[in-house]
Amino acid sequence: EHVLWYFPFIVLCTLLGIGLLALCIVVEPQGPVSAVGLSSAVVVLLCCLGFCGSNFQIFGARFNSGLLKWLAFHAGSAFFILAVLGAAAAIARYVFAGYWWTGLIAGLPCCCTSCLMGLYFSRTSLEENIKREEDDDMQSVAERTIVFHGSILEGKGPCVSSWPGKYESAWDALVTGSRKGNVSAAVVFLPEGSEHFGCHDPIPEEENLEGSCWCVPLYGEQKPWGCRWWTQWIKNIEEAVRQGAELEVYFFAGMTGKGKIENFSMAGKEHLRREAIQAQKKQFLKSGDFCDALHQGIEGLCKEPRGDSSSQYSREVHRLFMASLTEEDRNFLEASEGLGNSQKAEVAWLERKGFAYIERDVSAWLA
Repeated sequence: EHVLWYFPFIVLCTLLGIGLLALCIVVEPQGPVSAVGLSSAVVVLLCCLGFCGSNFQIFGARFNSGLLKWLAFHAGSAFFILAVLGAAAAIARYVFAGYWWTGLIAGLPCCCTSCLMGLYFSRTSLEENIKREEDDDMQSVAERTIVFHGSILEGKGPCVSSWPGKYESAWDALVTGSRKGNVSAAVVFLPEGSEHFGCHDPIPEEENLEGSCWCVPLYGEQKPWGCRWWTQWIKNIEEAVRQGAELEVYFFAGMTGKGKIENFSMAGKEHLRREAIQAQKKQFLKSGDFCDALHQGIEGLCKEPRGDSSSQYSREVHRLFMASLTEEDRNFLEASEGLGNSQKAEVAWLERKGFAYIERDVSAWLA
């Protein structure tokens, strides 16, 4: 929609600029003053046409048609080349008319502009423009849809303070309810492609926690997705507490109260251990035991995900993987069930700060 109104405007400006430049070529200076005015106009018009040419390429990449994208990209370069030739013709006319110094007044700025814009056009490809616009569109869509910064409603009442993200349909219902003003939620989701994904925030000194950013106490090491979400989550929780809200923590279906860690200082260490155990799954999937299971027909199990994003096939693979682990590792992962990885840190933080919360079963959102 943005292209529909802006691109015709750029076309109109370009054609108007070309027309005015042609007029500068036709009109002969009647004196030094008019020569200065015409020379200045040529410089300004060349800069404007360079800007229009670059916008041809940038906004043309948003067309749905591949042909229109190609035409817009090459039209941008063609119009600027035409503008450079027109500027050169105008300056030559003024010089031959006896105003040789216009070559300095207009010639040098036009040469600089031509070189800079020529460098820009030579380093820009149609594929790069299209990819850049697609990336911008993806980020824009992500910001408008799945990005969630939380929304704390005024006054006392329940506030969702921790949520198991694997329940996608229930998460969608939560976000929709929050955006409609029906649900108070402190939870935060900043997916890849969103503005704050990969951003890291320092830990306030008064927390007396080690690490260059929140990733360290949360995950044991810095992570590519960053910890900006955690800063926003703490802000939301503190606002909910200030409002006197009733904090709610949602556990996996049928596992209310399970999966919590001993305290917040253990969050990073336990996260690294879970990652190390889960990393063994790659080797397991290449093992003879798993190949035997494939031959026995587990590949034929249903792969349609249910409410918790798992399928009959993925659950059987998980069961076989758990059976392949040592008793110590298996018991550790089983004891971790009940809360998601980030949830463990969230609940431990609530307890660290002395914020009371109510334990809920996510099943209430799955009906």
